Amino acid sequence: MVKKYVTISIVMLMMFSLLGFDSRSESHAEETSELNPYFQQQDLYISGEEGYHTFRIPSIYTTQSGTLLAFAEGRKNSASDTGNIDLVLKRSFDSGMTWEPLQVVCDAGEDTCGNPTVVQDESNGRIWLFLTQNYGEDTIEEINNGTSRGVRTIWSTYSDDDGETWTEPVNRFEEVQHPDTRWDATGPGIGIQLKHGPNKGRLVIPAIGRNIQSDDHGVTWYESGRLIADTNEPTIVELTDGTLMRNDRLSSHKELRTRAISISKDQGETWSEAYYSPELIDPIVEASIIRYMSADNEDGNQMLLFANPAHTQLRENMTVRISYDDGTTWPVEKTVYRGHSAYSSLTMLPDGKIGLLFEGGEHSPYDKIMFATFNLDWFFVEEADLDNISFSDGSISPVFRGDIMDYRLSLYSGMEEVTVTPETSDERINITINGEPAEAGVPKIVPLAGLNEIIITSTLGDRVREYKVELDRTRPNPELLLHWDFNQIQEDGITDVTGNQHTGLLKNGAEVRPGLWGDSLYLDGSQRSHVEITNEEDLHFGTENFTFSTWVNPDRLFQQRHILMWYGTPGKEVPQWWMSVEKNGAVRMNMNGLPRAREVGVATPAGLVKPGEWTHITGVRDGGNLKIYVNGELRATSVQFDAASMDVTNTDAPPLIGFDKGGPANRDWSGYMEDLRIYKYALDPSDIRKLYLNLDDRSPVTNAEVTAGNRHDGSEWYHTDVIVKLSATDNHSGVDRTEYRLNGGVWIEYAGAISISEEGVNQLEYRSRDVAGNTEEIKTKVIKIDKATPTLSVTPDKTEIWPPNNKWVPIEIEIDAKDDTSGIASIALVSITHNEGDGQNGVKEAEFGTADTTFLLQSTRNGKGNGRVYTIVYEATDAAGNKTTSTTYVTVPHDQGKH
Repeated sequence: MVKKYVTISIVMLMMFSLLGFDSRSESHAEETSELNPYFQQQDLYISGEEGYHTFRIPSIYTTQSGTLLAFAEGRKNSASDTGNIDLVLKRSFDSGMTWEPLQVVCDAGEDTCGNPTVVQDESNGRIWLFLTQNYGEDTIEEINNGTSRGVRTIWSTYSDDDGETWTEPVNRFEEVQHPDTRWDATGPGIGIQLKHGPNKGRLVIPAIGRNIQSDDHGVTWYESGRLIADTNEPTIVELTDGTLMRNDRLSSHKELRTRAISISKDQGETWSEAYYSPELIDPIVEASIIRYMSADNEDGNQMLLFANPAHTQLRENMTVRISYDDGTTWPVEKTVYRGHSAYSSLTMLPDGKIGLLFEGGEHSPYDKIMFATFNLDWFFVEEADLDNISFSDGSISPVFRGDIMDYRLSLYSGMEEVTVTPETSDERINITINGEPAEAGVPKIVPLAGLNEIIITSTLGDRVREYKVELDRTRPNPELLLHWDFNQIQEDGITDVTGNQHTGLLKNGAEVRPGLWGDSLYLDGSQRSHVEITNEEDLHFGTENFTFSTWVNPDRLFQQRHILMWYGTPGKEVPQWWMSVEKNGAVRMNMNGLPRAREVGVATPAGLVKPGEWTHITGVRDGGNLKIYVNGELRATSVQFDAASMDVTNTDAPPLIGFDKGGPANRDWSGYMEDLRIYKYALDPSDIRKLYLNLDDRSPVTNAEVTAGNRHDGSEWYHTDVIVKLSATDNHSGVDRTEYRLNGGVWIEYAGAISISEEGVNQLEYRSRDVAGNTEEIKTKVIKIDKATPTLSVTPDKTEIWPPNNKWVPIEIEIDAKDDTSGIASIALVSITHNEGDGQNGVKEAEFGTADTTFLLQSTRNGKGNGRVYTIVYEATDAAGNKTTSTTYVTVPHDQGKH
């Protein structure tokens, strides 16, 4: 792999010339040096700044003169895909080290400009930017189903001065969209200009289901042939032989969780059926692909670069991959950003490095748009990243990712020490905490007196990571304002065990029933049953932090959402907050606040809550974030918001448990709730985890199952190697670790099927521990294995009988059978035959199939033959079913002179 890279580096200077970049010998020397890795990252667009609520949909392009154009959607009022959205641009003239201020390229008032897709015509330098527009009030669902005000239209604009100014956008609907088109989109990302074939110079903009292209330098535009695949958000490259390759996001077959590839051998006139690349896993999101060198480079260089969040389910782990063979294989990959991440756009920089503009952030994939710069050497060095740093107390922000260096640990006031546990799966990494050696996985107590920060370093060879954790010990201790355990009921409702008199009034058939640990609240979801919280004066949190926590067990999830709690009044742009479980098993938390009447929402991945199962849910307002924890683990964090502008005070209606105030559709809770709590201030993650774990006092249950191995009928002995699988269940906090040991050896963490091959009586011991620390008593499964056949010898008391007078002669057999493992289970006389006639006569009183050792043989033989030979066969079987045979002979010679 490195040898390939050295060859590539040698031709980089030629690549710069092919791309029209000015090459500098100093930059080239850096690139061709032996493993001189370079990586830098900066925040380019930050949501909530520069007049925009959220920035999304990055597109970056390097012009012929070396200017970087970084486009994005500037979403004015929310993170929504619709509404007031502008197309914005920042430019850099020094490979992304510094950037000009934001400029607006397209502003459609309250409507939407989006999906930037850019390409430059190398013949005249003109930069074409394609984009889409639609009415801000129209959603994708409304546009697709025909209930919208308008449709999605494709527009273009261009710049002749490296992006400093842009022409007024032109509507291209009649040229490049069918008359019945409703939803459509370009890219987003970049286009290409063809380097090969009869249409060399063609400008190509990828769009849904086809390309938009021009053969007259942008005077007119038309559609390519249609793709066979049902895909969207396309990217495109030209391969070294002139083939066009599309790399698209899936619209159908989403269960494949990979990229769809389509090929055109005729420059876009026709397209192959899509095939799916198993290497390019994808959580269903936009991605980016570019050439490392121009498609017509003289060296035949076939390197491609591909970027996306390398995950099958979550938008996280932004990764760049390298292909050396025009996308046939992708043998090299490296993570750029481990955290939340989504859309991306790659470009080659003037100095030969690679630029990546991508969405990501600490709290969500849409916190900001970042720009990373790296060289090829960076792909081939190991980083000294830690896998995790955990703290016994406090709230670390952002969520730990090994490639983020600066953190903040918020602790309750008065904390005097904290336990730090660094974790890494690479034993070669050396770790220190505040300069003192530390071991991976071993908790270390750190006194906090006089400290403002904790410095944790990890070292791997000459690569060093330093993690700085700023300490904030001013966090107020949470106050438990309301606690219903549902075990204490008074005449007018549920007792608040805190003594704060927040009695729960049971309404419309709400009742208390036996639950998991005691009594629970039950709401049937059909009669608008709910519980009203009384004396709610101290539950009007305004702009302050709070925590809502409860256990849930739904009967069913059948409507869009099922409300757990609603504070405030219904309607848009009124102060309120609510939590729900969605139909797909996700958990959602929404908030509206004044003075900006802004809505913030966050939802977990689907499937975390299931009917018939108890699940612990916690919703937290923590400064400018909403956070959702499920079973003690943080599962979703909102985009950062301005806490001062999110005043949720609403005294017009009491808070309700299990009731949907917001719509005519009955989306009330259906099922059980247990141990409901509301705190003033935000609970630390460690305390939320304790809430989840403290009710778990039951150990997990582990079962051992033999999944491969053969044994004799009715026997406990196997005569082959045995495969055992362990499965552990814990219906409360969940299984943390399953371990086993074999024949008194060391305990080993279970990671897959256990193969047992040692002969004899094997003792497999196993146990599991749950997340709450409950450890199961040791269980034992005995596995008996005997793979060897027994030994058997048989000796007759006579090996010859004489004279051949036709008389019957008694024979007695001495048997010696041994098996030192499973033991002899049976011995059987199999057969007695001879070599004359049919070989069956001449035997009497022999009980075949038994351990008979005495019988009669006839002393006779064929007078013209060489004598009769009796062949006697016995078989021994051990307890494992292994068999062996032994044969002996008794002869009646032709005459005594021949024996």
